[in-house]
Amino acid sequence: MLKTSYRALGLRRVPGLNGRVLLFLCHSLLFHIALLGIADILLNFYLVSIGADRSTISLLQSLPRLSGFLVGLPIGLVANRVGNRRLILLSTAGLALSVAATALTQSIPVIAISRFVWGACFGANQVVKPPFMVTLTDRSEHTAQFSYHNLAAMFGVAIGSVLGGMLPLLASGALSIVGTAELRPEEMPLAYRVSIIGAALVLLLSNLPILGLRGRLARGEAASAASSGLWNSAPWPRLLRLTFPLFVFGISGGLTFPFFNLIFRELFGLADSAVGAVIGLGWVAMGLMPLLNPLWEARWGRAGALTALMMISAGAFIGLSLSRAILIALLFYVLAIGIRNTMQPLFQPLLMDSLPAAYHNIASSVGLVMWNIGWFCSTLGFGALQTAIGTRQILLVAAFFVVLNGLCIHFTAKRR
Repeated sequence: MLKTSYRALGLRRVPGLNGRVLLFLCHSLLFHIALLGIADILLNFYLVSIGADRSTISLLQSLPRLSGFLVGLPIGLVANRVGNRRLILLSTAGLALSVAATALTQSIPVIAISRFVWGACFGANQVVKPPFMVTLTDRSEHTAQFSYHNLAAMFGVAIGSVLGGMLPLLASGALSIVGTAELRPEEMPLAYRVSIIGAALVLLLSNLPILGLRGRLARGEAASAASSGLWNSAPWPRLLRLTFPLFVFGISGGLTFPFFNLIFRELFGLADSAVGAVIGLGWVAMGLMPLLNPLWEARWGRAGALTALMMISAGAFIGLSLSRAILIALLFYVLAIGIRNTMQPLFQPLLMDSLPAAYHNIASSVGLVMWNIGWFCSTLGFGALQTAIGTRQILLVAAFFVVLNGLCIHFTAKRR
């Protein structure tokens, strides 16, 4: 039907987009607004407001990666049995419940349990989405499709980050006069709770577009289910080689992304709403820059483009570490994470297209395990590392691992 509409309007269909992809993009937009936008940016502030110290925050931020690691491989088997679409619905609902649970208590052990559940559900969600997505378009359109998905996801996080900076003020009734003083985090635990629970509700609503895909992906899901008997015959050395860059990618990500809000507050003294705007700007950059991935792929191939782009990103991380002026820091921040994020929409189709479709869920599971191991280790060590060497030096360590990520792709990935 959508194709007919394009013809009726005298337009050509954009490669990588069709009716099913658009429904999936709607899901992804709402999903990222709620989960990695509002809830993610407010979590650290909420923990600070209830008295958690940096070491406790580091532990709570690392727990989802531990559970993601533990469920990574089993989820590949579960997905093959229950279907990728159904697992997306179940894991999204589980995420919504775990997000709400985090905001309903001040008990650190209870929050730790909810964060562990968060990681398991997020891990399941991330395992099945790439294999699910490659069933929505032809293979030749995968790079463009993943770039559009990345754009929707990053814009969702950007919108959610800005909302996350404003919602506590709205919830506390502090916006009656423009320009009133910002409320301190320790004064706002209730406002943070209300905002995070609102994010959980939006997360539940993100399942509606996936419900609209009912019955349209039977062929893709059947192919996925048929792969369940191939687990023992999977090319494990090749899988480990192809997914190893995700381990290094997880290390650099875990050192920075969970803590950028705290980093900007500490280094530049920014208020919550300003931090939300800064984080949102970075997510916009992470959405826009990968749109050029098809051009870089055509010129250098996926692996070659990724290697070069990681080197540029590392240079920007070094610039961010050395910056003392907020505007210069913002420029390097946008370049560092925007260029670094070209990794996801280039590497995911590289990994999927390097293997037969029967192994896609397994490859996605192994990749998730690799990424979570790296993220867990670096996030868990953030508090101690910050105390030992300082915040700016952590950004230099992250730059080193971004360089290493590019080199790993160069030496291990299939050339495409």
